[in-house]
Amino acid sequence: MKVSYSRLSTFRECPFKYKCLYIDNLWHLRKEKPYLSMGNSVHLALKDFFRLSKSQRTLQNLGRLLKKNWIRKGYKDEKEEKEYALRAWEMLSQFYETYDPYTMPLMVEKNFEAKIEDNLVFSVRIDRVDKLPNGGYELIDYKTGKNTDIKKEDEDLQLTIYYLALQCRYRIRPTRFTYYFLEDNKRVTTSRTEEQIQQELANIESIVRKIRNTKEFLPNPNPFCSFCDFGEICKGG
Repeated sequence: MKVSYSRLSTFRECPFKYKCLYIDNLWHLRKEKPYLSMGNSVHLALKDFFRLSKSQRTLQNLGRLLKKNWIRKGYKDEKEEKEYALRAWEMLSQFYETYDPYTMPLMVEKNFEAKIEDNLVFSVRIDRVDKLPNGGYELIDYKTGKNTDIKKEDEDLQLTIYYLALQCRYRIRPTRFTYYFLEDNKRVTTSRTEEQIQQELANIESIVRKIRNTKEFLPNPNPFCSFCDFGEICKGG
């Protein structure tokens, strides 16, 4: 079974939503959302920026890359688009001024799959991996939303999937895990022991078994129901 953080977190949020997306493939029902377009634009700009030579990594070039990669989807009008574009530029400007823009990452915006077990394949998109001076590795994840609070279970799930995928595919074992909350210009760093990784892998396997054994993917009413793209076909929201 192919597993990603998005798949597992969606199932935990609402099995019916999981079914719509990953079984029925009703992606065409999803509405374009401005905050997703902005976030993806920022990720693309940072990807291209860290692929430049050090001499080219100027704030002006970062701005040009944002314009080049800007995704114009989901905005209700030109005014809203300009507001999101300003937010994106402020994020990147703060990032450039606060953190080292001349770092030479080992990996940037890498999509790949890694076979963890016979019937378990992790599919991931890694924002960035840096090699540390002490020989270890730092896994970096960019967050473009306003909320700087990550639920412990979400953090464990995401970091474990990324860690195991890197280990299995590239023999890289991150010793440091860092979230960059770009809107708030905040950096949060954590770590994981091998015991924690194995415990969370067992939790992932438990969720996967639950998905495989689920016959009725029933809705799970939650605070996000009113924003759900599948509200019109859901009978439990």
